[in-house]
Amino acid sequence: MALLESSETTLDPVTQPQAVLLGRGVVLLMWDVPQTVQAPTPLSAAEGKSIMPTASLRLARCDGGTRLLWALRCPDGGPLNLTLSTGSLGLKANLSLQPDATLPEINSADLTEHLDPQARVMLASILLNLWSGLFHLQRDKLFVQLLFDLLERLPSTPLLARVVARAVGGIVLLQTTPAAEFGKIDAIYRVTRDDVGRLEGIPHRSALKDKSEIMHLLTPGRELSGRDAYIVLTGPEGLQIRSLVKPGKQPPPLTKWFRERAKRAAGLREHLLIELSRYAPFGVAAALETQLNAPLEPQRVGSPLSSSLSAEITCALPTPSGMLVAGWLRDPLNLTAGIAAIDADGSIHDLTSALRRYPVHLGGEDSRRVNAMGFVALSPSPSGDAPILQPRFRLLLKSGAYHSLTPPVQPADPAEARAAALRAVPAHHVDETMLAEILAPVITDLHAKASAITGQPLIRQIGEPAVRPKVSIIVPLYKVLDFMRFQIAAFATDPWFREHAELIYVLDSPDQATEVDHLLVGLHMVYGLPVTLAIMNRNGGYARACNTGVTIARGRALALVNSDVIPLAPGWISSLVAKLDSRKRVGAVGPKLLFEDGSLQHAGMYFARDHRGRWLNHHYFKGMPRHYAPAKEERVVPAVTGACLIMARDLFEKVGGFSEDYVIGDYEDSDLCLKIATAGRKILYAPNIELYHLERKSMSLNSEYMKGIAWQYNCALHGSRWGDMIANLMKGHAYPPKMRSAA
Repeated sequence: MALLESSETTLDPVTQPQAVLLGRGVVLLMWDVPQTVQAPTPLSAAEGKSIMPTASLRLARCDGGTRLLWALRCPDGGPLNLTLSTGSLGLKANLSLQPDATLPEINSADLTEHLDPQARVMLASILLNLWSGLFHLQRDKLFVQLLFDLLERLPSTPLLARVVARAVGGIVLLQTTPAAEFGKIDAIYRVTRDDVGRLEGIPHRSALKDKSEIMHLLTPGRELSGRDAYIVLTGPEGLQIRSLVKPGKQPPPLTKWFRERAKRAAGLREHLLIELSRYAPFGVAAALETQLNAPLEPQRVGSPLSSSLSAEITCALPTPSGMLVAGWLRDPLNLTAGIAAIDADGSIHDLTSALRRYPVHLGGEDSRRVNAMGFVALSPSPSGDAPILQPRFRLLLKSGAYHSLTPPVQPADPAEARAAALRAVPAHHVDETMLAEILAPVITDLHAKASAITGQPLIRQIGEPAVRPKVSIIVPLYKVLDFMRFQIAAFATDPWFREHAELIYVLDSPDQATEVDHLLVGLHMVYGLPVTLAIMNRNGGYARACNTGVTIARGRALALVNSDVIPLAPGWISSLVAKLDSRKRVGAVGPKLLFEDGSLQHAGMYFARDHRGRWLNHHYFKGMPRHYAPAKEERVVPAVTGACLIMARDLFEKVGGFSEDYVIGDYEDSDLCLKIATAGRKILYAPNIELYHLERKSMSLNSEYMKGIAWQYNCALHGSRWGDMIANLMKGHAYPPKMRSAA
């Protein structure tokens, strides 16, 4: 490639432009001028030819002159006639690049000769940050060698960078010491004699006691392979070079490093956890495992029975909607100003104005209990895909000082976290505003997350099932197995059941799988009744269990039956199925249900407001005698209980089955009935079919339901979804005065 000088140039021959090869297919033009050039330097081609992409650079020489550089693609298809200019200084030079000529390769010594130190730094920074990517030269041997040589020629002696820990997936932790006066770090590169690569991840800088800084970067280890590597920090103030030290032995696991080092720098710890969680598909699991294996020591102020200032964060559950923060404070001397949450980047979120307060009693025995203030708030969640299990907080004091607060390790499992959220505030202190603004958003997120990880069930067939069952009886099981013997005995003594029905148990407490399987095999040997057992891989709740059972069912009719429901006599299921009359638009049927003492438990359901205006579910005539006259009337009702509900399979699928966004097991049945009503079908109560219902025996074993606010959450969700429809529906199903007087 020939360089033709123009006769129009006004420069001395020693200052004529030079053309060299910067990399494969890329030309570098160099032109030294004796003056200082302040403005950008134009480069134009004759005949309007395009020379994009192109880049230019002005570098100060030690003698006060300027070295002008242009980079452009090698021409093809003919010569490229160029005009170089210094802009307002008026100096110009013309040259012609021939596509078939050979240019000399770049030489780092010639390129940096006579440049002042700052210009050399600028040159290396531009080549690394801009030109390598603009011209795709990251793996070009000539360009990479030039860049490596330039870094070696920079005036300062580079400090060291080293890999100090390793995580799963080939991720490593890089550590080095940037200069304290070096400002923002825009990018970090690894430069070897073979290639150039920008390191993934966001660096974290921590101040040390001697006012120096230390930097950590979590990044893929493959980027740090190779010989003679430099780590280069770049930013608005230029660049800093660090020599990468190859470890003499394998670095320790990240979890071990966390135990030994990261506890002293909580901000760094959280930053690394957030960074680790961004690596798919293992990052979130690795971040959770690291926290569980290297937990922080919980921090609180004082003790619950202290007579002076004391405080504790008991619950800190991060979700996409925010972090649920709950705790207690005892401040007899009125020293505190509020509570603040600390993010990984050190930013402070003052929660004081958002706190909802309520009285609590601390301690064990009544004689030792002390009064304190409970509080709850919704705080911004830490960023990152993995939850931070021990977020940091401060108890702010009026003096301007603060105490650090760190909760115990919070539950990583979303179902356990949901249980913690349901128990975060005593139920009697939860009003509609607190529920709607603080608790419900977090519970909704955690419930959705818990539902998302409930996988497919394991199916176990015991005995030979009916070939073409007319009805599928679906029974969800949770914890309580006491009534299965009685239930199966009643089913097995029903001839129509044995011939036309299939029985499906859905076990929602998989820890009991072996026990239930053994029990069902034994009962099959006694009664010969075929059973299908679907074992959920984790507890998904009543609605998920029922919906799962329907996906297995083969019958055209469905009977959703609780495990504590026992028929009084044969023929119950055939009679209920017969009442599904499409001509009368009957969509669902429910029988009369009795307590074990024979009194009425259920004769249909209706809705009524409580003292707070909430719509609650009620059973008609609950507690009245079995033969109470109004309960003997077959009639259309607003709803029937899910303890025993019969409907057509096609209608169940049409309305979407049970809604799974209710927690634990409450209001799903009335929600389904209201969806059936919306589809234009009726709900029928059939009093001539009677079954025992030993109500809520399994529910009493669910701590999320019994000790938390599940029913309040479900009630609010149900009311927000169906409140207007219920109000209209109950105009035609008002509670008759004669029933009240009779009761």
